[in-house]
Amino acid sequence: MERLIFTLTPKTAFATPLAGDTLFGQACWAIRHCFSEAKLTALLAGYTENKPFMVLSDAMPQGFLSRPTLPSELLGFEQDAKQRKIQKAKKWFPESVLATPLNQWAKAALTEGEMLDTLKLPEPSNANYKVLKRLYLTKAQDHNSLNRKTGTTGGDEGVFAPFQRQTYWYHPDIQLSLIVELDTERFSVAELTETLHWIGFNGYGKEASCGLGKFAIELAVRPEPVEGSTVEGTAQPNAWLTLAPCAPQNLSWHALRCYYQTLTRFGRHGDSAVHQRGGAFKNPVLMAATGAVLSPKGENPSQGFTGQGITGVSKTIEATVHQGYAPVYPVRLEVTV
Repeated sequence: MERLIFTLTPKTAFATPLAGDTLFGQACWAIRHCFSEAKLTALLAGYTENKPFMVLSDAMPQGFLSRPTLPSELLGFEQDAKQRKIQKAKKWFPESVLATPLNQWAKAALTEGEMLDTLKLPEPSNANYKVLKRLYLTKAQDHNSLNRKTGTTGGDEGVFAPFQRQTYWYHPDIQLSLIVELDTERFSVAELTETLHWIGFNGYGKEASCGLGKFAIELAVRPEPVEGSTVEGTAQPNAWLTLAPCAPQNLSWHALRCYYQTLTRFGRHGDSAVHQRGGAFKNPVLMAATGAVLSPKGENPSQGFTGQGITGVSKTIEATVHQGYAPVYPVRLEVTV
């Protein structure tokens, strides 16, 4: 597996957060369109046997990491009740902290506004961004329900049934990093780039047919392979920091040295599968959210991802898989257990 880093630039609002496992699902549909269903089937061979052809991260601000799921004291924050609210707001860290143990990260912690100041983005014309200093704004978009039987709004009784959907408007000049672990012998860099371009042009996630979820993407960095990480100087790593939701269940861990928040993914099919018999909705999947710190037993393997491929999630397309893998950074966790 080779690690690649892409620069993703949002061009429109999004109705679905840019999460690695969701983006992987849409990439599978894109591969089917750009190449063939036979190509996709071949790529997914061995996916549930720790042989993924591709593992995608969440998209994060270029050069920064979101806060790991750790107690504040394990990140080096002072245990002062008066400072708790201030500490809680410091959710971003420059990637340079990866060279130091986790208990020293607090020194470099930034709020969202401080992180944006560090990026030195131009002042946008939208006054809300100037005041709030936000990575993205969340706004409710109004919709009407449509009765497919009658072709009118409302239910069978004709009752007007509006609803709202949350949309995410990124800072207009933000650039996001997308980290990909890729088996280049099975799927080339050029094929991956074409796949991501297809998604960015046609739109990602909900409301893509209405113009949301569009982005530009280009290969930013193709680092030389480094055992276990693209970050040099990581001091004696003994844990992994996950960069996407993953499924660590039944793998070999030091349970008392693992920190994570659970996430239930209520997935649904996209593309032409929404019209197939069986319905669009998949079975729920329990995952560890992005930012988990997991301590594997034994020596860290050289692969830059962890987790497992998940199947059995769909009654519509039985061969469907879900990305339960996540790219990782090796980190040093200082805890006595």
